[in-house]
Parts: sequence; C-alpha cells; structure tokens
Amino acid sequence: MLICGSEAVTNHSWLPSSAWRFPDSLGQNGSSQEEPELLDEVPVMLATVLGLNMLLQEPSIDLQRVSELILNDVGATIKMLRLVGKESDWAAEHPRRMVDCIASLEVDAWFGPLSARTFSCDLEHSAMSEFWEHSRLVAQYAQLVAESIDDICPEDAYLVGLLHGTRELPSVLRWSDCGRDAASVDALAAIEGTLPPFVLTGLQSGIDSTHPSSWSVILTAAHELASIRLDYRCAS
Repeated sequence: MLICGSEAVTNHSWLPSSAWRFPDSLGQNGSSQEEPELLDEVPVMLATVLGLNMLLQEPSIDLQRVSELILNDVGATIKMLRLVGKESDWAAEHPRRMVDCIASLEVDAWFGPLSARTFSCDLEHSAMSEFWEHSRLVAQYAQLVAESIDDICPEDAYLVGLLHGTRELPSVLRWSDCGRDAASVDALAAIEGTLPPFVLTGLQSGIDSTHPSSWSVILTAAHELASIRLDYRCAS
C-alpha cells in the first residue's frame, strides 16, 4: 500500500460520481479504440481492476484511494502514465501527482485500457506476481528513505522505485518466447517514452554508479531492504 506523505490532498480528491462517464461493463474500452500494440499487453492485477470497479460505483469517488490502487500496481501505473502522456508532453505544468493525472482524464479513457488485460496472483503468473510485489516493496522503501533526504520528494521516490525494474518487463512478460525480440525493444522504448522526466532522471541516476547521487543512494537502500523483506518472508 502506498505510504502517503504529509502533502495536502488536492481539491480533486473527491468528486461526485455523476461527474464521471462510466464504462458500460467491467473491462470495456472507451469509444476511441486504438490499434492494439505490444505495450497494451502489459497486464494489471485483477485485484486492482476489481477494487477500481468498486470505487467507481460509489456516490462520491475518492480519487486518493483510486490513486493508491493504481500506484500499488506496476502495470496500472505504466498504463495510466502512458494515457496521460498521450494527452500532452510532460511539461512543467503537466500533472505530476497520480491523483491529478487521474482527475485530468475521463474515467472511460483510463478504466477500459487498465482493465483490458489482467492477471491473478497465482502459480500460473508467479513471475509477474513476484515482480509486481518486489517493485511495490522497493517503492515503499524508496519513499521511506527519501523522507530523510532534502532534495528528493518522497512521492517522486515512490514512483521511481515502483518503476525501477522497467527494463526487466520484456523478460518477465516473456515477450521473446513469442518471437517478439525486436518488438519488445520497441515496446520498452515506448514505456520509457511515456514516463515523466523526473522518473527517467531518477532511473538513470540510480543505475549510474560512476556518478553517485541521491537517487542511487535511495534505490540501492530500497532494493536491499526489499530483498531482506522478501527473504524473511520466504524463510518464515
């Protein structure tokens, strides 16, 4: 679960459901259907889609809770950032927080794409489940570590931590097993092309050992803590 910082929630945190256009059914895309791309096959956890569907049935939509559900899911986060990035370039005035990204789109513009492909946390999808869980743990610890570093926003650190393993996605999703080696490279470039600049900066700084930075400290510590946590779970 996302560990919320002390920053005040924007005035988008609650909206009446009447202000949203709802999809007709679970998993139905909006009217502006696009040609399918490999990037569309990045899955979202079934629990995330079911949770979002329940929240969207409430008389008033709690955007903070919607944001937390999405930010606990690597696939949902990537797809939401992709959708927001299509609306305009990641400029300074572009929504930076997930709750504002959600508020900037009609519900049928994001719920359909997010719910189009799902996976359950079971043995059949064990590699994805482990990757999603590890990414979420790294994000949580990155946020905690960033709270003691003055020049990094903890919410930004969470997002960078969640997406730190982006380059591993083609392998986790086994795109190469389907003869998609070249296509998976293009899809990876497309994923990275939809990320906000501060995320790309954080990811690049985190892996550049020749130039130590706050990001490298955060991601190294978060990764080690997440590994210890997972090892402890396995041992118990």
